[in-house]
Amino acid sequence: MKRKLTVMQRQAILKWFCIILSVSMLVGVFTAVPYIARAIPKVSTSDSRNLLDGAPAMGNGIPTFALGAGDFEEESEEENDVIIDPEGEFEPETPIPIPTPSENDLPVFSNNFAWYEISDDATLNIINKTKFSVDLPSFLKKPFPINSSIPNDEPLVLIIHTHGSESYLDNGYDFYSHEETFRSLDTDKTVVHIGKLLCEKLNSLGINTVHDTEMYDITDFNRSYNYSREGIKKALAKYPTIQFVIDLHRDSVFDANGNNVKPIATLNGKQCAQLMLVIGTNEGGSNHPNWRDNLTFATYLQQKMNDLYPTLARPINLRSAAFNQALTKGSILLEVGACGNTLEEAENAILLFAQAYASLLKENLK
Repeated sequence: MKRKLTVMQRQAILKWFCIILSVSMLVGVFTAVPYIARAIPKVSTSDSRNLLDGAPAMGNGIPTFALGAGDFEEESEEENDVIIDPEGEFEPETPIPIPTPSENDLPVFSNNFAWYEISDDATLNIINKTKFSVDLPSFLKKPFPINSSIPNDEPLVLIIHTHGSESYLDNGYDFYSHEETFRSLDTDKTVVHIGKLLCEKLNSLGINTVHDTEMYDITDFNRSYNYSREGIKKALAKYPTIQFVIDLHRDSVFDANGNNVKPIATLNGKQCAQLMLVIGTNEGGSNHPNWRDNLTFATYLQQKMNDLYPTLARPINLRSAAFNQALTKGSILLEVGACGNTLEEAENAILLFAQAYASLLKENLK
């Protein structure tokens, strides 16, 4: 006959069972801790701060981190084990849509107008539309035409726009509509914007520069050079230290079939609008007997661009009109791309030009 357990015996057995079960569970948890730790991604101190600041999450819920952005403390020398998409699970960024031409839009074609290729030795070239005989390389043997110093606090360079409404295509466009005038009153889309970038860059490089943002062509296009001439005179009267004037334009280039062609060069991995220096003479009857000084300066500048950024510059263009260049020996008309170029291509080009321009002045001025 089986013996029945007393109440006290049953309670003792249940107590020991609970104790054994609890110990077993604790042992299991401590044994699993290393495996759990390895499964959790490590996050650095700076990354944690980004997370607390509300960094946006990507497709799988892992936050993105803008390294170097914000006011972060300096990191220690220890490496941060940040896991960045180890299995390629992140969704790619949404690409910027490429504009699509309509049926009636017209294409823009690209061409290198430098008269040599990037793989060739850069050459000095000129398009001479005058009756003057010019041997361009001989101008490099002439003394630099400006005998001056770089002032510490006063302007040395003036940027002006005789045709300030000349505009560019929007970024990403290689076509245009029949209604496009390639003109704008929005200075963010015209050569005035490019002049602003040039002014900022030259000043950052130690060449004191002022920028006249007046659009001298919107009142009466046919008198725009008369208006800009008065603007240059006022600037020279206000700042007698100015020795150099850049009248910044953009060109219009169409081939024999009427196709819009943009001058383009690829430099430092970027598409750049090609530049052209236009130099005036007295052949058209202007009082400009010393135009060769301007051509000498332009030849020095062309050579500097060829040395630093081959194919950036098209041949120098020598013309019969004076273009207000008799006012200083360092005056040039600068064509930054053409109407088929985009604003970004012009921006890329003018920053390279600024480097070459500043380098030339620093080398030749006391």
